Amino acid sequence: MDVVVVGRGMFGSAAARHLAATGAQVLAVGPVAGDPVPGSGDAVFSSHDDEARLTRLQDRDPRWAEVTARALAGYRDLEVASGIEFHHPVGCLIASRPGGDGRSPDPIPQLSARGLTHDLYQPGDRGWAERWPRIDFPATHAVAYEPGPAGYIRPKRLIAAQETLTTQFGGRLLTDTVVGVQALGDTDGYSVVTAAGHRVRTPNVVLATGAFTNFNDLLETPVELELKTEVVVLGEVDAADAEELRAYPTVKYLNDGDVLDAIYMTPPVDYPDGRTCIKMGANIVLDTNPTDLSTVQDWFRTDTDHDHLSLLEPALQALWPDVAFTSVRTKPCIITYTADRFPLIVERRPGLVVATAGNGGGAKGADAWGSMAAGLLRERLSRC
Repeated sequence: MDVVVVGRGMFGSAAARHLAATGAQVLAVGPVAGDPVPGSGDAVFSSHDDEARLTRLQDRDPRWAEVTARALAGYRDLEVASGIEFHHPVGCLIASRPGGDGRSPDPIPQLSARGLTHDLYQPGDRGWAERWPRIDFPATHAVAYEPGPAGYIRPKRLIAAQETLTTQFGGRLLTDTVVGVQALGDTDGYSVVTAAGHRVRTPNVVLATGAFTNFNDLLETPVELELKTEVVVLGEVDAADAEELRAYPTVKYLNDGDVLDAIYMTPPVDYPDGRTCIKMGANIVLDTNPTDLSTVQDWFRTDTDHDHLSLLEPALQALWPDVAFTSVRTKPCIITYTADRFPLIVERRPGLVVATAGNGGGAKGADAWGSMAAGLLRERLSRC
């Protein structure tokens, strides 16, 4: 086995596909989203266990913008090659008080600075409401619309597309949890051990393990990561509203609240339980920073409705003032940050690549981040 990719999430599935496309023998190991592999304390959960993630070309950091643009440019080819649709270019509405909210700079000027096509509505100009009358923003905020390919992706479908192609290229998938990666001397590669008792020897490993990167004996020395709990609210809509609102854009909204800020939102999307929901997330005063495995595991098992619903539901309803939600519930997630707020894609030691830390925005460029991780092993693989 030329490479073992640990983690079958958005970074890992992309890295595995790009590696398999070069002809490398690839094994991707990880639990399926939403179904953590049982084990005595080693269970991991996936932050991509979700039905919609925002994507757009606007970004305050040109490095992020370039990587995201590269990923977006390949979406259609990936859909065609895999036969799986995952990209919905409905556009994105960006609402911000001119100058920003005191915590984040105004994102709207970046659209012009980068030469991105957009429609701009200054504060007090509600021309945007003629196109999207069911949503609402304060009159104090400017609103910009970035058209497709901005919109959203279906993360589990994107992963399915990546893994379909990985197997077509000869790669293998293993549904299991890795509980140890051991270096076999300086030049003898690695031994990868799973919860189910598999032991695989390989010269190269890619760790794409998100919030669990520093757990389960994957690294001899931890990498510097900050974990932050995140809660999203899911507002269920009836069939009529779902039909009307599906084509609405995604939303990035720099609100002025002290309780929650930096709101993001998707239009209605179908969920596995049969409900169709608008998803909204934000930073919130109840967010915490877990540092150990058991706390992270407990968080993913937590019913967050009791503490969080009363804070998130009013904000959701204010954005959709005339939508009668048939149910509202919350769901826990975790964001993995680096100090420079840029994904960590690095070869930690010969043949051991770490690809982690979406920093709250990694999903929109996941294919390109995975390609970068695969690229770090390209020279080594060419010598195999």
